[in-house]
Amino acid sequence: MSATNYAVAPGEYLEEWITEHGLSQQRVAEQLGCSRKQVNEIVNGRAPVTSDTAIRLERVVGIPADSWLRYEAAYRADLARIADLENLASHADKIDPSAVSYLRSLGATKSTRKSPGSLVSDFLTFHRCGTWDAYVQLHETASSGDYALAALKESGDAKIDTTVLTTWLRAGEMTEPFERGGSYEYDPEQLRFALPLLRSRAAVPDETMLRDLANMLADVGVVFMVVPPPKRFPLHGMTRWIDKRVPVVQQTGRWGKDGFVIWALFHELGHVLNDPRGEMHLEYTTEKKRNTDAEKSANKFAMDVLFGESGIEPFAGLTRDSDIARTARQVGIAPGVAVFQMHRRRLLHYRDGNRLCVDLAGTFTA
Repeated sequence: MSATNYAVAPGEYLEEWITEHGLSQQRVAEQLGCSRKQVNEIVNGRAPVTSDTAIRLERVVGIPADSWLRYEAAYRADLARIADLENLASHADKIDPSAVSYLRSLGATKSTRKSPGSLVSDFLTFHRCGTWDAYVQLHETASSGDYALAALKESGDAKIDTTVLTTWLRAGEMTEPFERGGSYEYDPEQLRFALPLLRSRAAVPDETMLRDLANMLADVGVVFMVVPPPKRFPLHGMTRWIDKRVPVVQQTGRWGKDGFVIWALFHELGHVLNDPRGEMHLEYTTEKKRNTDAEKSANKFAMDVLFGESGIEPFAGLTRDSDIARTARQVGIAPGVAVFQMHRRRLLHYRDGNRLCVDLAGTFTA
């Protein structure tokens, strides 16, 4: 049953009974053994129906006392709900339209800007927050911390609205991998030991690769998941922690090509192993956002693990697909990873090498 935008006071039922029986409020007051003022205030919703009054009304009107008390409770709850919605409505403009559309796509709301209070209520319910202030306080860490804050403060057009970010993060928290992750025991040494195995599996991109990598990471206490993002979302992925114990690598999967996906994963693992535990890191789509010390360190980590000591040098000057593929096999990486880095470093024209890339879109979601 949908909630109404009005509240019915128990006194309305009493007023209807008084009218039907042709009585005056004074007469009913005498029957109840109370003042006329009290009857008038009950009729107009200004005075509550107490347990004692409910028992008297049962004797006089014939409606059971527990019914009067239910009417009273429902009335007070409706008053509180209506007042709450009116208060929440003042925050509606703080929710980015992209966050609203994303919530709607997830089935988390049917409200629109025409019902602002309900929209904000659905937003807070999705985030499990009782008030707007609670939401702000709980999620201020989404844009704080030495690493995350540095990325968010940089100039450029890839700024992300907090309500959009937290909604995508919350969507990730509602997935099964995240819930399972709460019981993981992360061991950084085991993760370092697993890096060669992860690299070896990533060298053969196919429809099961991402799921295999997710299972391998789960074995060492790391959550890896792909969560479809809101439209025009300016992030590729991010790293965060569950209670500063379990690292979570959450990617958007927007770029389905294997080169980007594999590079981004090892980049994020660099943050997991090298950044302060508990830091949230955001992986922006624009180059300007990727120039912090933390980003440079994560990029170096990914390059060292995937390409080894020689780095990108073995691929310098290569343009033919066959040459790139052969060199990638010698290095032990997927050709798509080499193409991605060659494009990024402008060692290869963007029109070249694309046939070496494997499309992983749709092969794995949380």
